[in-house]
Amino acid sequence: MTQQFPGSKRAAKFLFTAFLLTAVAAFIWGFFVANKVRARAKQTDCALRSIAWACLCYVQQGDRSWPDSEASLLGPGASQDGSWTCESIAVQSEPWPSTREAAMAGLAPPATLTEALKMGGLEFSKNSSDAPHVNARGNPSGLDTLTTVNAWLTSYQSMRSTPLGDAKIGQPK
Repeated sequence: MTQQFPGSKRAAKFLFTAFLLTAVAAFIWGFFVANKVRARAKQTDCALRSIAWACLCYVQQGDRSWPDSEASLLGPGASQDGSWTCESIAVQSEPWPSTREAAMAGLAPPATLTEALKMGGLEFSKNSSDAPHVNARGNPSGLDTLTTVNAWLTSYQSMRSTPLGDAKIGQPK
């Protein structure tokens, strides 16, 4: 016959209560962490969309080559704060957005392109006719934002490389 110690029920209740309180605290902490990550991902998505839009504006307004560095993207042609303010991309029925508002998809853009480039970055090809690749620099991002913005750039590049591509550029929407 086993002997039960007098305080074992009290110890079991204490351990159960401590475990329960720890689980609830971990759940609440996880909820706040997840909200912060979601907010950071939204900021990163805005930055990625701003960077891709700036690249599209650069290639449209410049000599039709892609930027070869972040400095060139922030250089001549950009406004005082380093942003590209073209209102629309002059091509018809393509997968990239036609206006800055459409590119932002209802999100508030970062104050400047310089701030956007701190959150997201670009990988450049040695060939200026190749589109840069947008990356999040390790920041959290929405599920498909990187795929979407990189598809804008590669689609624009492939459109430009077709024989009628340059004829399409400059047509009103």
